[in-house]
Amino acid sequence: MILFYINVNIIYCVNLQNVENLTNETSYKSYNIGVDMGIINPEKYSFESFKTDEQSIFRDLYKDYISMNGSQLVNYEEWLIMNNFGILSDTQESLFERKISKRSTADNKRRFVNTVRKGDILVTGRGIGGLVGHAAIMTTDYWVLEMPGGAGWQKGIKDNNRQISKYKWFDEHASDWTTVYRCPNGNAANGAAVWADHTYYNPSGGSKKTKHITYKITIDVWSTNPSYCSKLVVQAYYFGTGSKKVISSDISLRRVIVPSTIPSYFLSPYKLKNMGKY
Repeated sequence: MILFYINVNIIYCVNLQNVENLTNETSYKSYNIGVDMGIINPEKYSFESFKTDEQSIFRDLYKDYISMNGSQLVNYEEWLIMNNFGILSDTQESLFERKISKRSTADNKRRFVNTVRKGDILVTGRGIGGLVGHAAIMTTDYWVLEMPGGAGWQKGIKDNNRQISKYKWFDEHASDWTTVYRCPNGNAANGAAVWADHTYYNPSGGSKKTKHITYKITIDVWSTNPSYCSKLVVQAYYFGTGSKKVISSDISLRRVIVPSTIPSYFLSPYKLKNMGKY
């Protein structure tokens, strides 16, 4: 199957058969690229684990990406690099690490709900629309603001922004690890949370949703509608922190903001602290 995209006077052609014909050699080559670039630590992410994720998760997500981004195409290896190979940039752990814990699910949930607080950033392994992973922000000590995406994301999903309780977040992601990140500056964290709540839920801070945001992944990192999960989070710390220089200015150079790379946007002394995974 061949898809054609027209942008101004340029015609882009993508052969989806080439994606479907990716081989074990592709897995090996891609893994070595990640290792050589220092993104993948073989002691934390073995080739066998990567191969499983690459063939069962990444290839399908890349198909999603090329079906949506005809005028901004990158090849498969470039796409993996853009998504940091699904690796958290601070710990070099995979978002898809098998969830094995000595703690019971109930204990893990208790620790999670007792840990998270206003301004914290949540990153987990699910992905949609060509992005690896998912992200959200705590707008209070109780509420999580997110854009979950879903069916029909290619054309945009109207009214996709929502707030859910931290208990519901954990239940929906109980089979995945959620990594909790915290900005060490309380004022910055509070400002980001308030900005996110007012911009993406209710301008007056009320409990009723009055903002209705369309979920769509675009290369415009500044617009708030449409938007998507990780873009919302980074915007909150860019726009909501006043004169503080929290987020790197190279945000505008990225095609998209990928969940696993969120920590890399933060500048000292605001660099995120990893509070653990649950």
